[in-house]
Amino acid sequence: MRLKGKVALITGAGTGIGQATALIFAEEGADVVAANLELPEAEETAEAIRKTGRRAVVIAADISKPEEIHAMVDRAINAFGGIDILVNNAGVGALNVPTFEIRDMEAWNKVFEINVAAAFLCCQRVGHWMRTHGGGKIVNVTSITGIAGVPYVNAYGPSKAAMINMTRSLAVEWAKYKINVNCVAPCWTRTRRLEKAIEKGVVSLAEIQKRCPMGRPAEPEDVAKAILFLASDDASFITGITLPVDGGWLAYGYQTV
Repeated sequence: MRLKGKVALITGAGTGIGQATALIFAEEGADVVAANLELPEAEETAEAIRKTGRRAVVIAADISKPEEIHAMVDRAINAFGGIDILVNNAGVGALNVPTFEIRDMEAWNKVFEINVAAAFLCCQRVGHWMRTHGGGKIVNVTSITGIAGVPYVNAYGPSKAAMINMTRSLAVEWAKYKINVNCVAPCWTRTRRLEKAIEKGVVSLAEIQKRCPMGRPAEPEDVAKAILFLASDDASFITGITLPVDGGWLAYGYQTV
């Protein structure tokens, strides 16, 4: 088991990528702190973790509030004695409107507040503990929209690009403390967010299947396995990278006429 004896704090652990990551971590021997905005969802994740024989603690946390981030990390450390792995998975989605039509800067700022500032505070708080306890692994969940130019996401995409650069900065600053900091960058993933986007007509499954060389959106487990790799000792000499989990989406440059 690649994470035997490790403790992982995962934000947004109630559904989708966060839930899949929590379960695969447990299967690989980790105890998991499942943090989520909605407590019932996190409880479902924790129940599944306990069925694997691993321990789970559930924390309801609104990561838009710094005081709740601090309380979340402190509770995780108190529960299991420390944090070996942090997965910053919680975030908010795109505004999905033409850039010229963006008027609500409060909503635009909220995207950065959660996708960047909250992730930074989680890294800072957990990183402080890791620095004085022999190191650890941090994996940030970003997006291919932080790498490629995508229309109608001129809050979400830039926020994910900022997360990628923050990851690099922390990686080079904290390498001397044996803290590895990396990113995964999924394409469209079969989560509740994708289901809602399809319902609203923002995207169609057929378009995703046509655009992705592998002919499908990512599954949460596809992303979770990449996170597992970066959180394991298999990636002990890897830091500051962004690993696309996109079925060839970014590599694909062919344009039909």
